[in-house]
Amino acid sequence: MTNCKIIVLTLTALFALISNITSQTTYFENVKTYRDSVNAVFADSTTSILMPEDTATFSGLDYYGIDAKYRVTAQFKKIKDGIAVNLKTSGERTPLYKPYGTLTFKLEGKKYKLTLYQNADPEKPELANYLLLAFTDLTNGRETYGGGRYLEFTTENVKEEMIIDFNMSFNPYCAYNHKYSCVIPPSENFLNHRIEAGVKKFRK
Repeated sequence: MTNCKIIVLTLTALFALISNITSQTTYFENVKTYRDSVNAVFADSTTSILMPEDTATFSGLDYYGIDAKYRVTAQFKKIKDGIAVNLKTSGERTPLYKPYGTLTFKLEGKKYKLTLYQNADPEKPELANYLLLAFTDLTNGRETYGGGRYLEFTTENVKEEMIIDFNMSFNPYCAYNHKYSCVIPPSENFLNHRIEAGVKKFRK
């Protein structure tokens, strides 16, 4: 009877291991598929945000390797009665955003907090569910774009415990084309950490 229990436990552990490996494989494939789709958009002159001369020679964005440690679980806390503010951009416009909530998480043993901002432009009610997570970190200006990077969420996918996946972080449009103006990450969204995940600089 004891041997049967050992066999059952061993099989259970094996199935758990296989399931975990399969899950990780699927995750890596999903991130790679996402990156391939972004590259396809950038390479197509009808959809690319790049300057024409850059589109003509485009061969793909430069990314960090996919690293699951940068896919972290965060605790969300709603900000009650957040006051809309005009965020600075790389241009002259100052779009209206409202602090929506905070995301607290640990990365390599250290605790961090970022603020999610909700689009509050009264002339664009269709964007009311859009949430921007604009952040800076210690790689900016070196390996990554100096103006920081973005992640996006919607009010529908926010919950008390949620995933921040820095492997999916992307550059604002102005990193590729001076014709765009982009939100500059608020100072409270600086991470005193090297986020070696997501997209790198477009130009070295």
